[in-house]
Amino acid sequence: MLELIKSSIDAHGGLERWEQVRRISATLTPGGLALQLRGQEAFAKNSLRVTIDTRKQRTVFDPFLARGHIGIFEPYRTAVETSEGAVLDELQNPRDSFVPEAPWSAPQLAYFVGYAMWTYLTLPFSLVRDGIHREEIGFHNEGGESWRAVKVIFPRSYVTHSSEQVLYFDDKGLIRRQDYSVDVAAGSVAAHYLYDHQEFDGIIFPTRRRIYPRGPDQLPNRDVVIMSADLTGFELSGVAL
Repeated sequence: MLELIKSSIDAHGGLERWEQVRRISATLTPGGLALQLRGQEAFAKNSLRVTIDTRKQRTVFDPFLARGHIGIFEPYRTAVETSEGAVLDELQNPRDSFVPEAPWSAPQLAYFVGYAMWTYLTLPFSLVRDGIHREEIGFHNEGGESWRAVKVIFPRSYVTHSSEQVLYFDDKGLIRRQDYSVDVAAGSVAAHYLYDHQEFDGIIFPTRRRIYPRGPDQLPNRDVVIMSADLTGFELSGVAL
């Protein structure tokens, strides 16, 4: 394991505490232009609970687009169900279903926000998983600070925005920025900023996220918020989802 990754895990609460956690839940307030462009602006109108399983890629949203409905993400299936478990809509192999510029269905939305939130809530701890390549690539200066950059290459079995991403760590070991392309959105490139880190039950989470388009110079266009995510009310449990 890279020394920097170990330091970051320690800064976020430590591996020992993380291994006691099987489920993370928080209140999510989403927003951003991407939801409007994909015909899912209704998703941004209300807060909802997002819950993930820390050991496997599974995310549940409640409510999801309508009262009494829940959205479920798993790597090869997404679904919208009633709170009683009746399937309203589902999609097998959802990653293959995306068409550039086309509106998203409810299961496609569940796939996108499901894998995204799972990735966000498990970093940096998930970087110790088998098959992930980690390489420190130098320093990045921004906002009067110097951040250390790590290129991460995820295996194909790991569902996330793109296989190759860059994470930026400050001098405390906290993740401050994450660069990636979005495969399900025709490879559009983004700079994702993490703010207002707070401690909840022994684990540190950023509570405000803003995602901007990234130009050829690697700088964000802060006039356009592609996605936003505000998170409150974190709850951690040792019971699997």
